[in-house]
Amino acid sequence: MITRKTAIGITLIVLIGLTSWGLAGALEEQQYIDQGKAEYNRGNYDAAIYLFNKAVDLDPDHEYLYNDLGLCYVALGDMDLAIPEFDKAIELNSDCVEAYYNRGLAYFGQGRRAGNLPNAILDFTKAIELEPDNVDAYYNRGITYNNHYNSGRNYDKEDTTNYYTKAVADFDKVLELDPTYVLAYAGKGNAGYRNEEYDTAEENFAKALESESAILEESGGKGLAGVYASRARNLKAMADYNGSIADYNTAIALDPELSIAISHQASNYKIVEDWDKAIDMYDLMIELKKNDPTYKYMYSKYYGKGDCYCQLGQYDKAMEMYDDACAECEKNRPGSMYSVYEARGGCHCEFGEYDKAQEMYNKAVDEYAENRPDRLYRLYVKLGDLQLELEDYDEAIVNYNKAIELAETEDIYVADAHKGLGIAYKELGETEKAKAALETAISLYDEYGVDGHGKKESIEECQKLIAEL
Repeated sequence: MITRKTAIGITLIVLIGLTSWGLAGALEEQQYIDQGKAEYNRGNYDAAIYLFNKAVDLDPDHEYLYNDLGLCYVALGDMDLAIPEFDKAIELNSDCVEAYYNRGLAYFGQGRRAGNLPNAILDFTKAIELEPDNVDAYYNRGITYNNHYNSGRNYDKEDTTNYYTKAVADFDKVLELDPTYVLAYAGKGNAGYRNEEYDTAEENFAKALESESAILEESGGKGLAGVYASRARNLKAMADYNGSIADYNTAIALDPELSIAISHQASNYKIVEDWDKAIDMYDLMIELKKNDPTYKYMYSKYYGKGDCYCQLGQYDKAMEMYDDACAECEKNRPGSMYSVYEARGGCHCEFGEYDKAQEMYNKAVDEYAENRPDRLYRLYVKLGDLQLELEDYDEAIVNYNKAIELAETEDIYVADAHKGLGIAYKELGETEKAKAALETAISLYDEYGVDGHGKKESIEECQKLIAEL
């Protein structure tokens, strides 16, 4: 058996490789098969596809040829072409465990928004039914369960399945079947992170990284980079920014094209207010993706750079970046213009250009209402903040109340809205309303705030304001 190991994103996937078999027919067919496998192992996937198709012409009823064609398309990142090949293999042999498993990988590779994660789970489950000790199927089913939820809740609000428990159970089964399969600890780490159990996640990432050599053997430098990037994300959630930055640096050194690590590192540098290093990270991303016609998120790198220049007081450069962000957004992600308008409005606020800020926020409101109504409440908080700056306290109250009304659940933005209400009522001399709003803000900051992300400072500010009433 020829084994190929790869990583999709930062979640690690181990492929069952091209299947070897004896002479399946004429010598000419076997020569095409052997040459196809050789080209596959060299990374020449188009050539391998050509050769496997030549073998199919000679033996159209051999399921493993379609399985291997599917693997070639998976390697090329074309899941839409891979899936029909695996379908054909399963049609020819309903017990072809490799085809179920690899089709599961292809469904997973389409991403959560494609809606095929449930199909991936079904295929991995079928592979397990056919081969109960298939550790890779358990592992990848656990990874797929992980991708159904984040921040302690399911993406599908109507789905009450406890994916966290299912994921951990699969990773534990992997370790029961093969205690050396240390990537399962990383899977458990990601499960803990997604369920907001950061200390538990850290323990599992540490266990995984005790065996760096095993990870390198199993999935190469890119796989190890994925584990470091995953731990870095968890450390960031724990507000250990120095640790997170160090791990992202390690991940990027292992895999200089790991875009998610570069993007998150830019965010880290913004949090610690190292604006120049953040700009460097955005430049890395721009250079990495500038010739990739499939990449639709370049706008976010430009407005990220704009934010940094704004903080550095380099207003002209900031506006230049926002202009570039607008152009990219209009071309590739017109439905995301709200984020650019919001960022631009914030920069105008920073430089005291309140009329321009109001104009940008108004445009952002329209865009949010059309494309992200679930996040519109956040923008009304910023509008309230703007009205506070303008000392238009009545209008600030209107905007903060609108934010609270639109919010589907309480969170840190709702806490900010109550704090803003408290300030506005205080300035209007409405002491009781101010006190009630500030006390609510303190309660929300205490429940939803994160240590190291301004939680303590926000609570102290509210307490100070109450003391001044």
